[in-house]
Amino acid sequence: MQPHDSSLDPNNNADPNVSDNAQKVCDILGVIYRYRLESCGGPLPDADDRATRQFHALIYNQVRSSQPVRLCLPAFPFKSPNSQSKVLGRLPDKAEEFALAHINGLCAAIGDIYTPGAELTIISDGLVYNDLLTVPDRDVWAYGQALRALTIEKEFKHIKFSRLNDLLQTDIPGELDEIAYIANATNFRRALLNKFSRPDWDPSEEIKRSEDTCLTYRGYIKFLETDLENVYPVGPVRSKSKFKRGIELVAKQMLTRGDAFARAVRERFPTHVRLSIHRSTNKTKLSISLLPTQSRWTTPWHCALAVTADGTIQTGPSSQFAADPAFELVYNEHGQLSHYREKTDLLAWADDAEIDCQPMYPCGLLIRPAGGPMALSIADVDATRLRGLAELNSPVVLRDFAHTGDRALFVKMAGELGTPLPWSFGLVLEVKDLGAGSKGSGGALSSERMAFHYDGVFKTEKRTRVDGSEEVVSVPPCFQLFTAVTPSPKDSGYTLFADSKLLFQHLPAHLSIEILKQLTWSVSTASFNAVDLKDLPLVVSHPATGKPCLRYHEPWPQSKTDFEPMEVAVRGSDGVNGVDVCKVIDALLYDRRVTYWHAWQKGDLLVSDNVSMMHTRTEFVGGSDRELWRIHFDRDGFKSGEDEYHKMRTCL
Repeated sequence: MQPHDSSLDPNNNADPNVSDNAQKVCDILGVIYRYRLESCGGPLPDADDRATRQFHALIYNQVRSSQPVRLCLPAFPFKSPNSQSKVLGRLPDKAEEFALAHINGLCAAIGDIYTPGAELTIISDGLVYNDLLTVPDRDVWAYGQALRALTIEKEFKHIKFSRLNDLLQTDIPGELDEIAYIANATNFRRALLNKFSRPDWDPSEEIKRSEDTCLTYRGYIKFLETDLENVYPVGPVRSKSKFKRGIELVAKQMLTRGDAFARAVRERFPTHVRLSIHRSTNKTKLSISLLPTQSRWTTPWHCALAVTADGTIQTGPSSQFAADPAFELVYNEHGQLSHYREKTDLLAWADDAEIDCQPMYPCGLLIRPAGGPMALSIADVDATRLRGLAELNSPVVLRDFAHTGDRALFVKMAGELGTPLPWSFGLVLEVKDLGAGSKGSGGALSSERMAFHYDGVFKTEKRTRVDGSEEVVSVPPCFQLFTAVTPSPKDSGYTLFADSKLLFQHLPAHLSIEILKQLTWSVSTASFNAVDLKDLPLVVSHPATGKPCLRYHEPWPQSKTDFEPMEVAVRGSDGVNGVDVCKVIDALLYDRRVTYWHAWQKGDLLVSDNVSMMHTRTEFVGGSDRELWRIHFDRDGFKSGEDEYHKMRTCL
């Protein structure tokens, strides 16, 4: 049996000859494999391989004793010394934030399939190498402290940190503050080499002998060329060949120290699965990517991060984006250099309505008043531009705006955004727990977990066909507008938003988007006055952007709800099994690389594109005062209805 993400496997029936714990181990390894470093290529070694068995054994021991899966990652040393053309500065920025969110999501994804969850310890190797790159010890300390603060601020609960002195278990009197850290930095390095280095270890011979060492060496050479280009510039006193020999020497010194560091990590973290940011054979460590990007720049301390208007993440040297007139430099809410973003007039609100806009992981935007909390009101929102932003990169969260609980202003805002669409109950739905009173609403007005869906699939009307007969069609809205009257209870009542673009990016090889475009699905339920819809397209074109969007409802049998079940079936085609398609889509909808988890704060406004996004809600404590208001609206002049989507589908 091979480690894989069984939820994405068309033949994902568990092996009856394998124990439940062993199957769980394979599933956990499959989650880690989702985050693999693409440049390594190929599958993980087979489970019968000796190297893979060691990963199985480590995880199996933890699963058997119902302990969290323990991972460790030597990484996050310091920012590259090349702040002229490679990085934005010496402190963490949006690249580090997204990297931490990415690996925190890896641990959360393990928790989705294994209740004890996972924890990842980042072991900073900054002091191991910084003097070789002329980076001051003080910069290493500041970088590490800022990472810890960022992890707390963003509530990355699955991440821990360890420093070099923790590996060595050195006795430092008193608290390890900045002064003590810098005063002892040289001692830490010396202690590492004295205890763990091997005098007979020759980096040149290891490069020839070990594929992993060779891959790491090549990686060192690649980034040292740009890290040190301004430290040791080529010119009259230093030729290109001399510079090349110099960085080769530095790289070999790094290998020697890295060998000692790796031995210290193995001794201090013997029960942890070792992850790596370097290309490897995946035999002694599992190589993962820290950033959701297709470029080779996957470590945040070696690059800058840029976000396009549709939310696509790009990474590269800062000089690349600085030279591109399509991008502009952005500061974070603390006034520090953060990232680049594609220029767009959609952020040019009125002069007296200045906003701060930050991208969210893995999708969406967070907008705050630039002047601070309550500096702007809901009445100051540029509705047309806000809707445009939501069409490109949903959801868009507006936080710290005043008067968001004013019902009249909320309704007025919906009218400015587009054409409000009332339901039989009226225009504004008060989304809160009604207990047994939720019957007939598909559980929407309860506290239980809901299925992934798009709003309005069960909103129907009768239409007359060309031949004069009648048919019932679904008339879903284009957008949702929410405001949080009260916050969600802590760590519950999340609303999840899954991005079609990201979901399609992560489809398995056997199920391409071209295949999905040919499929239809059906849904029936006793809720909403009993609805039975057939031949709905699984993929439609977005009415504004033209991009493909998923249209689907997660199957929701009686075993998952106290209310009316939702029967869903995908009609397969030649070689495509509809049940397997549902399993793949269901797994990807909950994939942390695809889906944004929103924890509601009081006063949050949120606009989401109901065509490009799917959404759901996690359960919360029944009887809690969690209350949202929701209004649906369309673009002005757009006619809702699945008949429109049938027309769109012909363009795909």
